[in-house]
Amino acid sequence: MFGMIEINKIKKVVVKVGSSLIANYKTSSIRQSWVDSFIEDLNILFKKNIKILIVSSGAIAIGRKKIKVLKKELSLEEQQAAAAVGQIYLINTYKKAFKKKKIEISQVLLTLEDTIKTDKKNNAKKTLNKLIDSKIVPIINENDTVATDEIKFGDNDRLSARVAEIIKADLLILLSDVTGLYNKNPKNNKKAKLIKEVKQINKSIIKASSFTNNHFAKGGMTTKIIAAKIATNAGCGMMIVNGNSKKIIQKIFESEEGTYFHPKKRKKNN
Repeated sequence: MFGMIEINKIKKVVVKVGSSLIANYKTSSIRQSWVDSFIEDLNILFKKNIKILIVSSGAIAIGRKKIKVLKKELSLEEQQAAAAVGQIYLINTYKKAFKKKKIEISQVLLTLEDTIKTDKKNNAKKTLNKLIDSKIVPIINENDTVATDEIKFGDNDRLSARVAEIIKADLLILLSDVTGLYNKNPKNNKKAKLIKEVKQINKSIIKASSFTNNHFAKGGMTTKIIAAKIATNAGCGMMIVNGNSKKIIQKIFESEEGTYFHPKKRKKNN
């Protein structure tokens, strides 16, 4: 068993927030109380001077109501329009919550190109490191308004993993509406068991990831396993936990929560 993640060995943490945590499923309204409690929960990291980056979904989920498009499937144009409107509300939500802690935030919008092309990747790295070194928390999202199908991540699980890779994070936390990775679908199988740790992403782990979630999510557990591959290969551990659980960030370091993916040894040139 992996036991507690040693918080004293953690210097940089990337936290990914899923759309279902930010926006109400039926109304697409912002869950401000959840955001407030989430920021409060981050105190355990701030007190240890751990540098935090947040990759947050929610812009499209929030904006879809503003453009009066509440159907399940949105076209690329509708997604981009919803993102353009929703991103403003999303950032203001975080700004309001962090202001109570007297912590500055910044908005960073990235595309797939920004994390894989050498020059853009290096620029993103320098910018993000400058922000966190200045004790400013970057709120990162995919630049949905300009990204096309060919250059889109399509989900923030993989984006958060790429961010963790770029800044050499020690831990990536995926906050979702699921407790972790199960060996079977827990929604229709009472015998499903939580997989508490993964040392190697093999065929059985990939098979276990074939479950999807609500219609706000893009990819469900499958993209989380892809994210785990990216992060762990870069020497970053990864957690999948239920963001609706109270004080979940604190619980990660005090008990055995969710599913933990062990990192591979970081290469010297990484």
